Amino acid sequence: MRHLILANVAGLILLATGCQVEEAAQQGDERFPLEPHLLYPQYTVETGQVATGQVQGAGSEARVVEQPIGFSHFIHATTLGIQCEFCHSEARKSIHAGVPPVQTCMNCHRYVKTDLPEIQKIHHFYCGKEKCGPQDTGADGVPIPWNKVHDLPDYVHFSHKRHVRAGVDCTECHGQVQLQGQKETVRIPVENPGHGGHAPEFVTQELVKNVMVRETTLQMGWCLDCHATHPSIDANYGEKADLRRAELKDCWTCHK
Repeated sequence: MRHLILANVAGLILLATGCQVEEAAQQGDERFPLEPHLLYPQYTVETGQVATGQVQGAGSEARVVEQPIGFSHFIHATTLGIQCEFCHSEARKSIHAGVPPVQTCMNCHRYVKTDLPEIQKIHHFYCGKEKCGPQDTGADGVPIPWNKVHDLPDYVHFSHKRHVRAGVDCTECHGQVQLQGQKETVRIPVENPGHGGHAPEFVTQELVKNVMVRETTLQMGWCLDCHATHPSIDANYGEKADLRRAELKDCWTCHK
């Protein structure tokens, strides 16, 4: 029996070694694209993703993901009072909340604030020009390449629809998004031609800083705490609330 076990172990080692050699031989062969697939979201310059659990807030040393446009949730959600689902219209009817298409932005900004540089970026994505005219339909446009901030591992199943319909507010998971993207006055150095082009001169400009940051960890323990205590469970299930809480702790609820 001992010899049989040793023979099986040796066979497994040879099989693993053989697989490694075969895979190494395929490196660079376009017929066998070997691209690593990460279960955990990782922040990279290429993807712009932020690893799960990494909280970004005031005073945090975590790197804030850069976005292609200085969009201000503060102006839209707080100053103008626009509801989240006006732009993220898929949240109530889909697993994903959805990133608003450029057309959603253009519904207003085809006419509003078209002289601002950040709005002109929207026009450029929509029609390829700094200012789109009535004849431009967006057929030649491209989606705005927003970088993902609230990301979950691939093995987690999360449905926006179920949470929104249950009465969970967007800010409970995404933080106080309506306060993010406030404008800050910054000083930008420019060359002063009046002094031979050498003496620095500063101009002040209002820019949107930290377009989107993550305020919550989105990790499993954080989700389970909410599943155990959220008042919507009592409101929606009444006498069966305890049974529903038990169901929400089941692994298959979030890991399909």
